[in-house]
Amino acid sequence: MDRDIVLLGERVAEDKYLIAQLIHEEMVKDANREELAQHEEFIQIVLEERAKFIDLLGSSIQQYLDQQGAYNQIHQWGEVTGKYFLDQGISLEKALAETSVYRKHIGKLIKTEALHRNMSVEHILEGMEFFHSLMDHATTSYSTAYIDAYSENLATARKEFLELSAPVVPLTDHIAVLPIIGDLDLERARYMLEKTLMAANRLRITTLIIDLSGVVKVDSTVAEQIIKIVQSLNLVGVRAVLTGIRPEIALTLAQLGIDINSFDIGGSLKQTVQKLNFGK
Repeated sequence: MDRDIVLLGERVAEDKYLIAQLIHEEMVKDANREELAQHEEFIQIVLEERAKFIDLLGSSIQQYLDQQGAYNQIHQWGEVTGKYFLDQGISLEKALAETSVYRKHIGKLIKTEALHRNMSVEHILEGMEFFHSLMDHATTSYSTAYIDAYSENLATARKEFLELSAPVVPLTDHIAVLPIIGDLDLERARYMLEKTLMAANRLRITTLIIDLSGVVKVDSTVAEQIIKIVQSLNLVGVRAVLTGIRPEIALTLAQLGIDINSFDIGGSLKQTVQKLNFGK
C-alpha cells in the first residue's frame, strides 16, 4: 500500500502544470476576457504559484511513511504563503474559495491514476484520506498565517495612527496647537495625554491651544481625558486653551456636570490665534 500511495504522489507532481491550468480555467470561467488579457503577466505568476503548491502536495503525498515530515513541510508553506498573499492584497476568502477546486481536480487525478494501476479500494481510500488531510493542514496553516499577519498589520497601523493623532504643532517658540480630529476613544486619549506632555516639555512651550472643532463626539470618558490633558499641562506650567467647542459639545460637557467656564476657552482657533497676536 505504501508504494501505491507514493506513486499517486509522483503522478500529482508530474501533472502539476496540467492541474494548475485546469484550476485556472475553472476560476476564471466567468471573468471578462479583455480584463484577463490585460493581466496576463500576473496570471502566469499565479499559475506558477499554483503549480508549486500542487508539486508540494505531490511531494508530501510521497512522504506517506513520514507523515509528520509532510505536515511540517505543508505548514512551512502555509506560513510563508499566507503572509505573501496578504502583502499582495489577495483576500482570504478568495484564496480559500480555491480549496474545493484543488480538491476536485487533484482528487480526480488520484482516482484516475489509482484505477489505471488497478489499486484496491482500500488503497484508494487511504490515499485520498491522506491527500485531504494534507489539504486541511495547508488550509489551516495558510489561514492562521494570513490572520496573524493581518492582525500584526492592524496593530502597526493602529500604532502609526496614534502617533499621528497627537500632532503638537509649534506656532512660535512658546506657543503650539494640538488639533484633535475624529473620534477620541480611551486608548487614543491616553496616548494623546502622554505624547502631549512629552511634546510640551521638548518644545518648551508655555501655551498649548487644544482645538476641538474636529472632534465628532464627546462622552464622559473622552471629557475626562481632555480634562486630564488640561490639568496635566497646568501642572507642568503650560497654559491650555480650549478652542472649537461647538454647542453640542458644550451641552454634553454641561450634562456631565463639567463647568467649561473653569477652563481657558478661546472660541475658534482663528480667534484664539489672533487674540494671542498671531495670524494678523
